[in-house]
Amino acid sequence: MARLTLSVFALLLACNTGWSQTGAPGRITINAAQVGQNLLLRVDIPAMAVSDAASSAKLRLQTLNLALRDSTRAFALPEAAGCEQTGGDVIHHRANSGFGPAVSAGWEFTCVYPDAVNSIGISLFSLVPVESMDAIVFPDGQQVITRDHPVLDL
Repeated sequence: MARLTLSVFALLLACNTGWSQTGAPGRITINAAQVGQNLLLRVDIPAMAVSDAASSAKLRLQTLNLALRDSTRAFALPEAAGCEQTGGDVIHHRANSGFGPAVSAGWEFTCVYPDAVNSIGISLFSLVPVESMDAIVFPDGQQVITRDHPVLDL
């Protein structure tokens, strides 16, 4: 099971890079995968999504880097699922080789009742000034999450 979870997580990392390059620049992307009792979530926030000015984007990305260390600032999981965070990391990317600055965060949860996770509340709208975000749910496809309906359906 650990190998499968690791494989799905690696796939999420690779797919996000490919899909985000074909999408609109500056779009926030959320990736989600559920493998058995494990729930994997990842979010990529480019500087263009948080501010038009480079100086304020840098400050906003630093603030996001700190805020996203607490997964509850980004997502609300169903309490009935009994999910516990078992891993997580936040990376602040500096501008390099054609890619602008960004924040990437990923979390792994183990859920006692994984069937209870049929949707996830998205709390990111309180942290970033956007009206919508792109979501890629493995293996089911893509969704657009809006400020008016901040829910990711699994």
